[in-house]
Order: sequence, then structure tokens, then C-alpha cells
Amino acid sequence: MGRRELLSYWFCLTFLLYMLAASECGAQVFSGEVFAGTAWSLPTQLKIKQPGESDIAFKARYRTRPWKGSPYYAYRVGFQQWSLELIHHKLYLQNPPPEIEHFEVSHGYNMVMVSRDLSYIHNPSLFKLGLGIVIGHPEGSVRGKPIDPVNSLLGGGYHISGVCFQAVISPKLKITDHWFIRPETKLTAAWAQFPLLGGGSALVPNIAFHTLVGLGYQGEL
Repeated sequence: MGRRELLSYWFCLTFLLYMLAASECGAQVFSGEVFAGTAWSLPTQLKIKQPGESDIAFKARYRTRPWKGSPYYAYRVGFQQWSLELIHHKLYLQNPPPEIEHFEVSHGYNMVMVSRDLSYIHNPSLFKLGLGIVIGHPEGSVRGKPIDPVNSLLGGGYHISGVCFQAVISPKLKITDHWFIRPETKLTAAWAQFPLLGGGSALVPNIAFHTLVGLGYQGEL
């Protein structure tokens, strides 16, 4: 089973549990959305620790490269004012010091979040706030040694690595009674620490602005 499939199955299982909980609360309106887009990460402090070596710490700059390798994407399911979302964010280090040959979190810097619509009554789905976890897969080479893969509970080198937050502006543009297009802008902030092959860790916080466009369907249970 591939790494992407493992993550998708985990997300689907979480969605099913979430759907059951929402049904118990009498939820009536549901939706599903798929997004493409990109992100711009602010410079943040990257810190790498390895056994027997001095720490590497510097202000890291990243690119997203949304269409390289596994693409940048997001998908979301919702019930009433609540939604569950996966953002497949990607980080490619652009200013490595001499000790780092290559570093990326491109399979990716996944953020799984539960969000609440703050304007559900007056203007459905326009403003959202969300909290969740980071599931990451770092790759690269530091001091001539590969940093991945590391055995993990999720398999495939994926690790539950940290926490994340998002603030979203997300208008819904109606196509038909059920189908809609959604342009979306969001700010995400995350803290994540990944284990490295051979010991040590990489502390990789991230703050990013995202722009996405999605296709969605809304119906009633």
C-alpha cells in the first residue's frame, strides 16, 4: 500500500467517525469539496538536531512547487457549520547551508483540521477558523546522510508531528442547486517536529498564505 493511499484511508476513517457524530447531533446539510491551488510560506526558523553533531538552526525560505511530484491539493467534507479538511501543503527548502544537501517536506506537510463556519446563519461558509494536526513526511540529506524514511505508526514514513491552525475567507459561488465553485484564501500556522533517520529531529514551523479554487457539492441527509 502506497504512502498516499495510507493517508487517504486514515482521512476517510476519520470522516466516517465524524459523520456518525454529526448525525447524532441532527445534522442535515452536508457538502464535499476538492481544491487545487498553491501557497507562499513566510521565512521561519528551521532547526535540525543529529546525534554527535552541532545543531543547525537558521531562517529557512521555502517554495511550494504545487505541480512538482505529488501536487498541492485540499479536500473537505462538511456537516452544517462544521467541516473536516485535509490540506496537502508542500515545503522545498531554498536556502540550505553547506551541511544540508537537500531538504523538503513534499509528501507532504499535511494539515488535517476541523473547522467551524463563523457566519453560517447569515452568510454560509464565508469565514472559518480551524484547528488540527500535522502529518508530515520529510525527505532529504544532511551531512551526506539521508534523513528518511523513518518507521512510523502510520506507515510509509508519515508521522503525526505537530499542531496547526487556519483562518479562512471562503465565498461560495452557486452553479446549480447542488453544485458550486469556491475561491478560497487562508492563513495557516503550524508547528511540527519530525524524527530523522539515524536519530535526531527537524523542527519545522510554518506560516503560509494559501489561494485555492474548488468544486463542491451540497445536499441534505
